Amino acid sequence: MVALLMVAGIAGGQEAAKKKENETPIETNGMTAAEFSELARKVRAMDDGKHCGRRGLDFGKTISLEELAGGKVKAIRVVRAETYRGAPAVKAGEARAKVERVWSGRFGFMNCEIGWAEPMLWSVEAELEFEDGKKGVLITDGWHVAMVDHDGNNWFLR
Repeated sequence: MVALLMVAGIAGGQEAAKKKENETPIETNGMTAAEFSELARKVRAMDDGKHCGRRGLDFGKTISLEELAGGKVKAIRVVRAETYRGAPAVKAGEARAKVERVWSGRFGFMNCEIGWAEPMLWSVEAELEFEDGKKGVLITDGWHVAMVDHDGNNWFLR
């Protein structure tokens, strides 16, 4: 009986190790502070620029950022975190947590342009590095997401 429990425990541990092995690493080394509203200006430029192009939207279906990215993401690098007036500086762990939250989540609303009325407090910018060397962008406040995918298309999700 004890041997059976040990084997089950080892198998469960291997399953967890495999899952961890397949996760996209999120790095915060080299993260810098952004000027107030710098990320909002970047997102506004994305909203005014190239949109989601060829891919259609499948309404009623949820999607992850990994699925929407359009290619295998090798690494996510947090490059910038923005602090709001009077607030303490964003720590690397907080920035990583915001990116992890949206990267591991599923979104029911996605659009080729910003399609919501509530204000956003964009606070973290990350670079997506694809296996083929292309780069994408992910900007988030931990709830809303502006993303440039593998093909350079802009997506807005919440």
